[in-house]
Amino acid sequence: MLHDNKILSRSVKNIPPNSGCYLMKNADGGVVYVGKAKHLRKRVASYWRARDYKTVALVAEIADIETIVTDTEEEALVLEAQLIQTHHPKYNIDLQTPGRYAYIKLTREAYPRFVIARKVTKDGTFFGPYPSAATRNQLLRSAHTLFQLCSTKRNQKRPCFRYSLGACAGACAGRVSKEEHARAIASALRFLRGEFSSLIRETEHLMKDAAKREQYEQAKIYRDRLLALRKREEQKLSQPKRYDQDIVNYVAIEGRGMPLSLGAPFVKSLQGHTSPHDRNVRCLTIQLFHFNRGIISGRKEFTFDLDVLAVEGAHEALRDFIVQYYTSHAIPSEIVIPEAIPDCELLERFFCKQSGHAVTLVVPQRGTKRKLLEMVKKNLLTKLGEGGGQLYELQRLLRLPDLPRIIDCIDISHLSGTETVGSLVQFMNGQPTKAGYRKFIIKNVKGNNDVASIHEVVTRFAKRIQEEKEKKPDLLLIDGGKGQLNSALRALSELHLEVSVAGLAKRLEEVYVPGSKDPLMIPPRSTALQLLRAVRDEAHRFAITFQRRRRRGQGISP
Repeated sequence: MLHDNKILSRSVKNIPPNSGCYLMKNADGGVVYVGKAKHLRKRVASYWRARDYKTVALVAEIADIETIVTDTEEEALVLEAQLIQTHHPKYNIDLQTPGRYAYIKLTREAYPRFVIARKVTKDGTFFGPYPSAATRNQLLRSAHTLFQLCSTKRNQKRPCFRYSLGACAGACAGRVSKEEHARAIASALRFLRGEFSSLIRETEHLMKDAAKREQYEQAKIYRDRLLALRKREEQKLSQPKRYDQDIVNYVAIEGRGMPLSLGAPFVKSLQGHTSPHDRNVRCLTIQLFHFNRGIISGRKEFTFDLDVLAVEGAHEALRDFIVQYYTSHAIPSEIVIPEAIPDCELLERFFCKQSGHAVTLVVPQRGTKRKLLEMVKKNLLTKLGEGGGQLYELQRLLRLPDLPRIIDCIDISHLSGTETVGSLVQFMNGQPTKAGYRKFIIKNVKGNNDVASIHEVVTRFAKRIQEEKEKKPDLLLIDGGKGQLNSALRALSELHLEVSVAGLAKRLEEVYVPGSKDPLMIPPRSTALQLLRAVRDEAHRFAITFQRRRRRGQGISP
């Protein structure tokens, strides 16, 4: 292995000029970056000419480069996605989210059933995938209820429990013929495909016919089905589509948590910027809406740290996200994006081969698709308007696993070691939530001992979380330094409760986090630090107010 970076830069000349992938490794042999190129030698050599700080940091870490030659650039694209999923390099966008979204599967049996499946196989008909489990389950329940289907295998002895409730026609016990069951399945298939208009007309006819024959119970069943179908029909877009569609947009956030861009079509509306790539940004949030034949069936959101990713700008990050996401998820017929991305035509060919149907990447400038992009933009901006900018920056600085939408802060107050009390305040989306405020009278600690008092308050609060009497915060902030932080961590560890914790000391506003010997010195103008201060100061005010009221109530002089 080559450990001298100068020797390594000269060895680039030995890299072949073919298309393929390159794996950049550190001194321990770990893969830190994976890329693909039409001309491997030129692409790899360009890293040594770059002067931006991210590429310089990447090059400084490289100890060896491995290349894999492919016949075509499309093969290199496929290989790149597979290598990223295998090695999880820290400088690549890596979607390490768990498995694929689930499908609704129609089995191939004498009496077919609808079940949930994770993989597409040859032994059934599949619908989906559905990014939202709640949407998928609700759709499946509706199909079963509306058409009186059964999800259990046929049992000759007795029907299922749903049969006694009138929600199953009895296929599980052979109470209906194969022909009747096939007609119900055919209607359910049309329901899952979104063919509501024809089902509504058919159900209206069946309801009227049953009423004429004075079969009022059956007419009531058709009436309930008709109402449910009409409600579903109302959820469709004004121009229903015959294909699946994903709408993808993003917000780039600079260091102080301000929204910088939302793609080329919307940049002019934000602070007069003319390009989404003209300033250094630190955080990228991508939101994806999935439309199943014109109906929203799910939403997904991802956040990435652009300070780490080896990309030139948000548009390259968007391209890498699309490659990684659709390598492990179902590919729709149309992907609507806010701006052109590198390798657009190559990606379309790649997705077409992967999915077996035509795939188009669309950059709309007007019309319905532009409005859909704006809808995604509004969703993202709403989050930023609720304190999201501060929260994203705080998540990045503290490396929190989740966006800290709920922040609880604990403070201790006493009078010369007596009348010790604790306070807990709660901020949600950057704003105080009075319903989440709590007061604690310290019972087991004598004298001036903030560390032990923090341990008692955190223990009592953590037990209430375990008993589901309190919400678990995304961040528990402790007013104090390393000693107070470690005390809170011990209390949580004793109860086996995992909560993200940080400490904010008063003297220099140092932020202490678990596993770090030295505190974080966040710039004073950082909106993340301003938020932490606001939360800490509110906890301090609440604690002092509580203690003063107790002293007045007991006739103790302040």
